[in-house]
Amino acid sequence: MPGQRAYDGNALARPCSRHQGGLKPMVKFEISTHINRPVAEVFKYMADPTKLPEWNSIVEEATPSETPVRAGTKVQTRARFLGRKIESPSVVSEYELNKRFTQKSEKPFPLAISNTFESEGGGTKVVAVFDGDPGGFFKLGEPILARIAKKQFQAQLETAKELLEAQVPAER
Repeated sequence: MPGQRAYDGNALARPCSRHQGGLKPMVKFEISTHINRPVAEVFKYMADPTKLPEWNSIVEEATPSETPVRAGTKVQTRARFLGRKIESPSVVSEYELNKRFTQKSEKPFPLAISNTFESEGGGTKVVAVFDGDPGGFFKLGEPILARIAKKQFQAQLETAKELLEAQVPAER
């Protein structure tokens, strides 16, 4: 269609069923890293909301409604992003042990973060896909927001990698 841009994996317009008959700006990006630790260890650490403040510097606190975490678990998160204080209730919408978990929130804007884990070269490949609709929250700055968020979240993932790789391996 004339005037429509193709979605290239970053913050470009893409079809959105909630927007009547057209395109709506969305923020979607993917980050990944390889962690030299077993999948089960990486998954256990990264899927535990209480560990989030250790490796994600924007998160001040994350409290799950139950443990162990599973699909349906609610998580209350307090964070700071781009200088804003954020209270973000979310729900674990997918949870497949040692393979994948997804958290979805509606505040401060609709956001889904899907994390996948797979064995790779004696360690774990972690892929996180962020899909959000900042709308009024950051409406005019969505392309800039996507670049800043992608860079910041990649740095957080690298922090998780450093922390996990610095741990003494468990004896088998």
